Amino acid sequence: MQAGKYSAMQGRLAMFLLAGLAGALVCAIGIAGEDGDVRTLMWEDLLPKGEVALPQTLDHATVPSFDDFPSAAEAPTVPSLDGKLVRLPGFVVPLDVTEGKVSSLLLVPYFGACIHQPPPPPNQIVYVTFAEPVQLESMYDPVWVTGRMRVATYSGALAEASYTIAGQEVERYEY
Repeated sequence: MQAGKYSAMQGRLAMFLLAGLAGALVCAIGIAGEDGDVRTLMWEDLLPKGEVALPQTLDHATVPSFDDFPSAAEAPTVPSLDGKLVRLPGFVVPLDVTEGKVSSLLLVPYFGACIHQPPPPPNQIVYVTFAEPVQLESMYDPVWVTGRMRVATYSGALAEASYTIAGQEVERYEY
């Protein structure tokens, strides 16, 4: 009789372990997506081959108008990034904040972009939305944003973006 109980317990334990592994696999697939692992990008990866990002310019002597900013038509994109699961570092310009949590933001390559006008070109700005608002530790520290990238334009009061990300995770960037 003891052997039967032990055998049944082993079976339940095996089923429990298999269920746990299956759950872990489902989570891993959910994060990695159908196209494999998360692709880590840097800002130059958002530029087509041969394109160079314009240097950061801050001119405090004049007040720029929205017409002075580069438009999405002047900022070529990388179509092969559309639909990819990516991880991109950058600085946060919060857009929609409720009770201290951010549901949408602009991710930019350097601190102060979009606040110190003019903003970077649209292919160097990413509009990020989160299904569930996220808590950010600091608005001054860089972060990694992971999510599904789309080559899709966003136009807002602060800037235009040539890319969007459906954010899945945001974490502090460690130097």
